[in-house]
Amino acid sequence: MSKLFLSRARLRRDAGTAALGPVLLPGGRMVPDVGKALVWSLFAGGEGGRDFLWRWDKPAGRRLGGEFLILSSRPPHDGHNLFTLEVKAFEPDLAPGDRLAFRLRANPVVRRRSDGEGPASRHDVVMDAIHDLPKGERAEPRRAAISQAGRRWIESRVARAGARLLEQGLRVDGYEKHEVPRKGEGAITFSTLDFDGVLDVIEPERFLLAVRKGFGAQKAYGCGLMLIRRA
Repeated sequence: MSKLFLSRARLRRDAGTAALGPVLLPGGRMVPDVGKALVWSLFAGGEGGRDFLWRWDKPAGRRLGGEFLILSSRPPHDGHNLFTLEVKAFEPDLAPGDRLAFRLRANPVVRRRSDGEGPASRHDVVMDAIHDLPKGERAEPRRAAISQAGRRWIESRVARAGARLLEQGLRVDGYEKHEVPRKGEGAITFSTLDFDGVLDVIEPERFLLAVRKGFGAQKAYGCGLMLIRRA
């Protein structure tokens, strides 16, 4: 497996960058398409498509900023002098039976054919679980679906990745819907869930390959990066 880098990128706090805060972080939030553009700026000039995963974290109490966490096959380069960067090699030495704590923000979807024919389309796992209910009766079932459908989804993805999810202590929350406008086309809409839990590694190489590829859909918009540490 080729080398990977794990980076932390924070917007600079000098006056020039701070003046861009209301544009880059409207209302103190990172908008997915703005985040996508900012992270792409760190990998300009590369060949081929996207070869990185990212997520946006905003620690409590921080007014301007937060940070991008990025897993990439090449180190980022700040050609626009917008960021302070911390970059290190990502080379975990895993063995079968290792126990890891993880954090993941993902766009969990299932694929369904609406009429039983034609190509399958993506469906939000939470809304898929309650789509037969009238809209006015979805609030309470939605809360249950976040936990139950989200748990089923992460359990299956961890198993596919060559690991075993530990049910005890798993947290599934942060359900949020996002809309990314597109010129001349309908907006891209998707949802995210946050997962925090613990897993046991069964097949280390398979697991690290899955971490490299990311989990779920909408990876270009800050989903799919699993952060791991020894538990």
